[in-house]
Amino acid sequence: MSNHLERACRTTGFLFLLGLPALKAQLPTYSPSEHPPDPTCPIADGPPSDRTYNIRKRAFDAIDALNSAVARHLMRCAIDNDPTDKIALRQEVYLDLDAGDGPGAIGDIDALRGLGASDAQLEAQEGYIYAEKKNYPQAKAAFRRAIETGDPDIRFQSFQALRNIGAEAPARSLDLEIDSEYLYRFDDGIVDATARFYQRLGKESPIQGYLNLRLLRDTASDVGPLPQIIDDNAFLMGVGLQFQPHDAHFAINAEANEAYAFYAGGNHTAVLIPDFRATLGYYNVFRPHDGSKLSQRFSFEANGSVGFYSRYQKDMIAYLQPQETYDVVRSGPIHVAPYLQESFAFDTNQQYYNNIAEVIPGVQFVLKHVPGIALRTEYVRGYYLPFHTNSPNPYGAIYNDFRFRLLYSKTLPLGKRGE
Repeated sequence: MSNHLERACRTTGFLFLLGLPALKAQLPTYSPSEHPPDPTCPIADGPPSDRTYNIRKRAFDAIDALNSAVARHLMRCAIDNDPTDKIALRQEVYLDLDAGDGPGAIGDIDALRGLGASDAQLEAQEGYIYAEKKNYPQAKAAFRRAIETGDPDIRFQSFQALRNIGAEAPARSLDLEIDSEYLYRFDDGIVDATARFYQRLGKESPIQGYLNLRLLRDTASDVGPLPQIIDDNAFLMGVGLQFQPHDAHFAINAEANEAYAFYAGGNHTAVLIPDFRATLGYYNVFRPHDGSKLSQRFSFEANGSVGFYSRYQKDMIAYLQPQETYDVVRSGPIHVAPYLQESFAFDTNQQYYNNIAEVIPGVQFVLKHVPGIALRTEYVRGYYLPFHTNSPNPYGAIYNDFRFRLLYSKTLPLGKRGE
C-alpha cells in the first residue's frame, strides 16, 4: 500500500508558466551606477523649440558612460520640465525596464499614447509587463493595440501572447495523467489513470468544476500473499470543485465520487461505495539564481498534500515529497536527470501502510520529441513509522524495493480564458 504515497500526493495545474518573450529596445545592459543621481534637476535652457535638449544631452552622455541611474534621473527631469517630451518619454521607458520598474514603464507608455506617439513595440511591451503581473485584462488590451498598428512581426508575437494567455488558465480543459509502475518487492504491476474535464466558473474565476474519471488496478492483489489486497483497486466516477488563484502554488479540491471497488465486498467481490474526498495540495519548483552552472541544472521541488478520504475508513492522510533534481544531459533526443526524493506519509487511523518514510534515489529519462512522457527507475529504502496501532504490520520495520515507472501527463486547453 505504500505506493499510494506517490500518487495521492499529486495535484494538477500548480505551475502557471506563460512563456512570453521579452521585448525590449536594443540598449546595452548597464552596470549599477557608482554615483547616485543628482536630486536637483538641471535648468532646461535649451532653444525655445526644444527647451529640454540640454538635459537629454546630459542623459545620453550618461548612457554612453554606462551610468543608467543618472541617465534615468535626467530623463525624468526632462519629462518633469516638459511632459510632452516624446524623446525623453521613450528613452525613459527603456531605462525603467532596465531598472526593473514595470509600473514606471507603463506610465511612460500611457503618456506617449496620450500624445499619439506610442507604437507597436511599446504597446506589446506593456502587454508583457501586465501579463507578468497576472493582470490579464490589461495585458490583452495592450496586445490588441499592438496588433492594430499593423507591424507584421509585432502582430505575430502579440497574437502568440494572446494565445498563451488564453491557454494558461482556459475556460475549459482536459487533464490526462497515467502513472504505471512495477514494484519488484511485490512482483506487482500497477496503473493509476485519471481523466478530468475542467470548466472554469467565470471569466477570471479561481474556481473550476470538473468531471472525474479514475482507474486504479494492480496485478498482484487477487493472487498475492497476505495481505491479499496489495493496492487500491477501483474505478471512480464523480464531480468536484477546485479552488486555485491564478498565481498560486496551492489548490483546494473537493470531490464526490462513486467507486466501483473490485475487491471490497464479501469474498473480495466487487461493490459500489461512495467516495468523498477533500484535499489541500502544494507544489512549487525552486532554482538557485546566482548565475552559476548549478543554478542552470539543479532544482528543488516542494510537493505535499493533506486530505480527508471517506472510503479509506474516513481517514485523514498527509503526504510530503520533497525532491532534488540535477539535469545531467539536457541536449540531444533524451534528457537524463538523477534525483533524490524523500517521501513521507502519516494518517489519523494509524494504519501501518499510511505511516512510512522513504528515501528514493533514481534517474529520470525524458524524450525530447515526445512531450509529457517520462521513464523513471528508482531504488527505495523504506521505514514503517511506529505510529500504527490499528493494523498489524507483517513486513517488519524496514523494506527495500526497486521500482520502474512510466509517467504521462497532458493538459489540453479546450477554450480560451474569458469565454
